[in-house]
Amino acid sequence: MLTPQQQTHLRKAFQAAGPKVRRHLSPLLPQTVVSFSGVNLLVNPQDNFTEQCIWLNGEPPEKESLAALSGIVAGKRALVLDIGANCGAFAVPLARAAGAGSRVIAFEPNPVMMGRLGENIRMNDLGHVIRVEGCALGDSEGEAVLNFRAGNFGQSSLRDVAADKQAGSICVPVRRLAPYLAGADGYDVSLIKIDVEGFEDAVFNPWLDGAGVVDMPDAILMETEHAKDWDTDLVGRVKAMGYGVRFEGEGNTLFVRDAGRL
Repeated sequence: MLTPQQQTHLRKAFQAAGPKVRRHLSPLLPQTVVSFSGVNLLVNPQDNFTEQCIWLNGEPPEKESLAALSGIVAGKRALVLDIGANCGAFAVPLARAAGAGSRVIAFEPNPVMMGRLGENIRMNDLGHVIRVEGCALGDSEGEAVLNFRAGNFGQSSLRDVAADKQAGSICVPVRRLAPYLAGADGYDVSLIKIDVEGFEDAVFNPWLDGAGVVDMPDAILMETEHAKDWDTDLVGRVKAMGYGVRFEGEGNTLFVRDAGRL
């Protein structure tokens, strides 16, 4: 176990290193507890970009996106769907920020990351708020192959991974989004955060095809960095459903309905 001073020196050395040296150092980085946004996260910086950023900078790489969502749910009875929950960098702080009676549903099909997510939920005593769904979401019920990316478990994808970056795969269950939004109108506020490495359109389009007003969350934070990989204009479809853009950055777009209420 490294002392806090040794951790500081290691972070400075890692930050100053070039990409090649970082690749060699990454597998040696220590598991560490990092505190931010009122929670403690046990991070494994060796093999996941998100956790490495938290270890290095003391906060997630999408800190502005997290702050925007935290402001929406703060003190309210909220329903949050975190699709692509990773280690819990969004699910855990949002569960802490939300008011009594809230429910966070965290979707994470990667068994490695699901274990880390579960440990961070336990560490923060949020098991009564966060429910883990060990499945992917998609356009139909069934199963699919989740491909692991070498050096970054958080970037696992149902899309193909280049052969030189592939690090194995696993068959995972796939569910549709719509059932998880049932009862969303019974909460003060509802939102979706989705980051599924270019598979966002497969999750959203079937839901949008049949969604009614009561099914619509108040806010959607969507990773739009991979929009070029989509088969449809998903951003256009979301806007056509009455959402406006509140925030763009960090590879994400935050869409809101009834902006004056949020």
